[in-house]
Amino acid sequence: MNENTPGAVPSGERGSGGPPLVLPRGKTESVARLVTVFGSLGSDREKRVHYVFDVGEAKYWETMVAASGPVRSIVPELPSAAWYERELHDQYGIEITGHPDLRPLVFHENWPEGVHPMVDAVNQVPWASREYRFLTVQGDGVAEVAVGPVHAGIIEPGHFRFSVVGDTVLHLELRHFYTHKGTEKLFEGSLVNAGAMIAESVSGDNCFAHAIAYSQAVENACRAEVPPRASAIRLIGLELERLVSHISDLGGLCTDVGFSVAAAYATRIKEFLLRASADCSGTRYWRGIAVPGGLRFDLESRKILGLSQAVSLAARQFADLARVILETPSIQNRFETAGVVSPEVARDLAVVGPVARASGIDLDVRRDHPYGHYKSAQFEVPVTHYGDVMARAKIRIKEAAISARLIQQIASALPIGSVLAPLELDGEMHGSSAVESPRGELYYWLEGSDGRLTRCHIKSPSFQNWPAMPFAIADNIIADFPLINKSFNLSYSGCDR
Repeated sequence: MNENTPGAVPSGERGSGGPPLVLPRGKTESVARLVTVFGSLGSDREKRVHYVFDVGEAKYWETMVAASGPVRSIVPELPSAAWYERELHDQYGIEITGHPDLRPLVFHENWPEGVHPMVDAVNQVPWASREYRFLTVQGDGVAEVAVGPVHAGIIEPGHFRFSVVGDTVLHLELRHFYTHKGTEKLFEGSLVNAGAMIAESVSGDNCFAHAIAYSQAVENACRAEVPPRASAIRLIGLELERLVSHISDLGGLCTDVGFSVAAAYATRIKEFLLRASADCSGTRYWRGIAVPGGLRFDLESRKILGLSQAVSLAARQFADLARVILETPSIQNRFETAGVVSPEVARDLAVVGPVARASGIDLDVRRDHPYGHYKSAQFEVPVTHYGDVMARAKIRIKEAAISARLIQQIASALPIGSVLAPLELDGEMHGSSAVESPRGELYYWLEGSDGRLTRCHIKSPSFQNWPAMPFAIADNIIADFPLINKSFNLSYSGCDR
């Protein structure tokens, strides 16, 4: 599909800024789900804006518009574009007309105006001193509570500005990107075969998903077929990463409500799986294994079967633990009705992953945009509509069991053969790929020439889901914020990139 696809709908007039973008429709005749918006430079360094949508087909819908002048905002029609357009303005200096809030997003007060790193040289950037204006909530009894960016726990930095009346939160404003690493800039000029190492650095606990998404984008650009054995082992690694993440998340929720015994038991199961992972692959988090074309090295079938047995044991123990947690009245009291994300908010902000599925959004990249070994895998996608902490916990519990079954099924019927296919990297290349990471849809888009990257864009599920947090915390007590925040389990590093 392209911008001339039948059924696309004009976005309407919104003042100056060039012709309006034509927004595609999905299968339900509503405007399609926005996946990402990002910029790039053409061969003559002309600015371009790319829009990617999910229209309900196996392939994503992508269009590009020239950005030699102002570009019209699509936020009035698609609120999910708000952060993307702010980032585009920061990184490329593209003027977005009709956007309701173009304050800096990625760069903080020490970053000078007029310096846009995806266009300008950033070897020596002068230190600046600017002011960032937070929204001020007016009214009797309204107070502000600032939390972060330095926190009491051992976590990454993020600032949360609460406007409260008593203990009840009226409004939350987020301020992130303290861990902004300029990863997309780092990709520029890098060898294509070395890019997986950069991708793995984006979010440490989901490093395998990032490596696979990047590698698949390269493979799609080269029209290369990954060997079946490599594809099967990749699925095992991806599902192990999901299983470990979901077990850790449930343990973290227990920590935040003082259920220390259950939290410790979840940590023990997680550690058991990480050690089994190290025994099988030589690495706890499968770092350094995935590369474009397949895998850097093969894994012994005997060790993979051993990992499968460990997963089976861990899954049974986790199911028993989850049953105890969900049947505990004090847990029910804290989890139920806390941090509700309504289906309407979830749709408007295009949230992804377990957060989306807990709010009635039936979305999973593995099924809807199948890749690798998932093209032939059979599995269920659990969905519920309550949208609270309990719903997000139950989705993760069900998905953990599904991941364990997938690992055991694939490990018991592992193909034989090579694990690395040759790639032809000469000439121009253009490719994209999405995977269902533990946090949701992770999308990579890249361009390159003669074995080196010229552009690599990362759509992170955490970047997508953070804007929904203020809606989840509104009308809750401020003491429940750590619990609600953990139920989202978003990555600061993955968001900030």
